[in-house]
Amino acid sequence: MRRATPYAVQFLANAGSTVAVVYVPLLARDLGASGSTIGLLVATYQAALLVANVIFGRWADFGNRRAFVVAGTALSAAALAAHVFVHGLAGLFVARALTGLCMGVFPSALVAYYYEGSKRLGRFSSSGALGWGAGSLAAGAVALGWLFPFAGALTALGAVVAFAGLRDQHVRLSQPFFDARVLGRNWRLYLSYYLRHAGASSIWAIFPVYMSDVGASRLWVGILYGINPFAQFLFMNLLERGREKPLIRAGLVVSVFVFLAYGFVPNHYWLVPVQVLLALSWSLLYIGALKRLLRRNPERSTAVGMLQSVVGLAAVTGALVTGITGAWGYRAVMLGATAFAVAGALTFLLVPDRER
Repeated sequence: MRRATPYAVQFLANAGSTVAVVYVPLLARDLGASGSTIGLLVATYQAALLVANVIFGRWADFGNRRAFVVAGTALSAAALAAHVFVHGLAGLFVARALTGLCMGVFPSALVAYYYEGSKRLGRFSSSGALGWGAGSLAAGAVALGWLFPFAGALTALGAVVAFAGLRDQHVRLSQPFFDARVLGRNWRLYLSYYLRHAGASSIWAIFPVYMSDVGASRLWVGILYGINPFAQFLFMNLLERGREKPLIRAGLVVSVFVFLAYGFVPNHYWLVPVQVLLALSWSLLYIGALKRLLRRNPERSTAVGMLQSVVGLAAVTGALVTGITGAWGYRAVMLGATAFAVAGALTFLLVPDRER
């Protein structure tokens, strides 16, 4: 039971959060939001997630990681369930901000907790991808009125599992709370990651609406979302033994071609192979980045928290970029995302690696 607990918590928390992520842009459009407003809504959630990841990722390296996982999943469950009371755009903005703050409490602590007992990051990460897939399918299959209670229930079950199955894991670092060395040690990876994910996030900000406009029904939206994480589940297990640098490089390069392909699909059926390639690109990049950060940094929660914060900052950037490129249509969004991915790949490939 205890050995399987981190996998179960990762799966349940990711499934719950994904139910909301998939449906919120469609809900916002039903409430009268424009494309720019949807981008701002996504940016609000990601900004809150960014702040929480920085603070709690660092804090978990000075306390009991189990406590952060239990409290974070419990708070996230309450925030997700509270979406059911939203009846306007203002309330939706508040709900997404609170959810972002709560969802940032536990992921870094959970990854660091797992790494202390096992180095099989591919298997652990794939359990999160499986959760994303399950949440995506649920978003397409569960009745609309039950989506947010269902999301909250999944995450609450994760909190129960964490409380029952995780052991206390206290950490005491002999360094100040505010310390820039982790950032200085890993800036090249963080910057590459940021640029790639800013491009990706500019697509995700309008992706459910985009899929709908190229012919996907609500069920197909869920299926297409689900292809990515289910393929990640397979790829992450296969890439377990790969070396970190080749994994990162390949992930960045494949991302360029994936984002470009999104701009030229004639209908939603063509998105199926593109989603598989997307899963490959993310699996390569994410496994490589985790391997590099957890091996090279004793401040493991901090290093992973910064990575999650980079993802959040990139998501804010991408959502804001969508507000600009979206004025010229979907293809402009995809080409802008490709440009960001190219910049990220060149940063990692060309900037000398002076990290020790």
